Amino acid sequence: MFVWCLLRNRLPTKDNLLRRNVLHANNLVCAIGCGAPETATHLFLDCEMSYNLWLHVWNWVGFSVVHPNQIRDHFIQFSSMAGMSCGTYSFFKVIWFACVWVIWKDRNNRILKNTTSNTLVLFEKVKLLSFLWLKAKQTSFNYCYHDWWKHPLPCMGVH
Repeated sequence: MFVWCLLRNRLPTKDNLLRRNVLHANNLVCAIGCGAPETATHLFLDCEMSYNLWLHVWNWVGFSVVHPNQIRDHFIQFSSMAGMSCGTYSFFKVIWFACVWVIWKDRNNRILKNTTSNTLVLFEKVKLLSFLWLKAKQTSFNYCYHDWWKHPLPCMGVH
């Protein structure tokens, strides 16, 4: 449901809350603290924290790409990697889902709990969350966390 809302720009980001008359225009600054107006595209792709998180994720899975500037394009590019077998698509989707969920949770923790996390902590959360989701969803996923943490592609069947 969360990803569905994100892909349709229905999350309660500050720009959407302004449109719904929940927030005032003077309260649109990104919760991450970069000073830019908070939109879904900014929060999940363009903000320095999220951009750096995606760089870590891309590096972890062993790819370098041109960073799309639309959330839907980013999802499509990430979840259907060119040259990869269709069997890997679900793995990449889970990683993408984990990444956007971690960004959203961090954003909410900054607003509601006044806490902050650095990019490396968020990256470790993405690795752990994607591993736990894969273990729960795919009965054939027989790898340990260390294997996933160090070498995700072989865990996806890519050699």
